[in-house]
Amino acid sequence: MDTTIFTTRNRKVYSSPIKLYQGINNPLQVIVKNQDQKAVDLSISGSDPVAPAYYVQACIQDPVNKLTVVCYDVDFSDLTKGRGSFVIEKAVVDDLEQRLYKLTLSIEPLDTSIKAPLYVDDNFGVPLDLMILPAYWSEISPAPDVEQSVIDGGAI
Repeated sequence: MDTTIFTTRNRKVYSSPIKLYQGINNPLQVIVKNQDQKAVDLSISGSDPVAPAYYVQACIQDPVNKLTVVCYDVDFSDLTKGRGSFVIEKAVVDDLEQRLYKLTLSIEPLDTSIKAPLYVDDNFGVPLDLMILPAYWSEISPAPDVEQSVIDGGAI
């Protein structure tokens, strides 16, 4: 949070859940922005732009059983623009039994090691909705085409 920026709180009007599909790896992209919707520089200031100053983690939460299913480290492709990604593997998505889960993000400065929530909206909301949907990617190749022939049944 940048405390020098005046905080405007807007209500979420259109918010759809993130959809994860079973049977396939699901890549997710993360872009860290401040309250002014500007990209946050996550690199060490005045130093190497590829050296991270923060550790960001994404976790899938089960709200029914109140437990963390799995956590992923966000790999940043561009620290100066706050762009990163992670992949939720096929095996993890296939094991999710419910239809709705939550995705939470946390940020931890490497110099202080104090973990804090990473807010996902202007109203300091932390969880994102995850919807688990079936998808029918088959691992079995289709049967080869069989030559079709016409059999004459004769006269009736």
